[in-house]
Amino acid sequence: MANINAKIIENGEIKEATKLPVITIGLGPVFKLQDLDGVVWRVADGNVILRTKEAPEGCLYNQARTVVVRIIGGQVKINGLYDIYAPAPEKIGKLLSNPFELWTLPLDQRDDLAPLLEVASEIKPSLAPSEPGRKVIIITKEMMENSDYIECHCSWDPETTLTKLYEGDIFLVEDAETCKGYRIGKEEFWGTHALSD
Repeated sequence: MANINAKIIENGEIKEATKLPVITIGLGPVFKLQDLDGVVWRVADGNVILRTKEAPEGCLYNQARTVVVRIIGGQVKINGLYDIYAPAPEKIGKLLSNPFELWTLPLDQRDDLAPLLEVASEIKPSLAPSEPGRKVIIITKEMMENSDYIECHCSWDPETTLTKLYEGDIFLVEDAETCKGYRIGKEEFWGTHALSD
């Protein structure tokens, strides 16, 4: 899988970006979430699947991880999907370290969040702090070699499934030597990051 990511790193221009402070709401462990039609469901073996923006067909995370949802650019949903995922355990403490009051959100955002909050086992809103020094590659038409997309292997996906990157999407480089990284959709990126000068 590293070869696929290596091609992106070789053909792309690595830029530095800062992740901006983002409203992030902890929802409790994956395995404790109740079903929510089209968003959270259980499969035959009992594992919980999340429909994310990066994996609209569903993603199987480690069931003990904490699930979070973000509000990006004032939007709870982008193209009808929550920006929901289950970050690595070493990141969750920082993401949820700055308490935030949900009642301060506009009514439309609270209404959009309501179904998800109802299936959560614990609700922990926070204003996640900024993270400077991120390395990113913006996918260009030239990188796609006469196709509508290119593929990458996302580090958060425990399966071998490949993720499609379209023009304008971002490949976040976690480790250039091992070609480790993941996709960020262009809307999510520009709603949560700023390129460094």
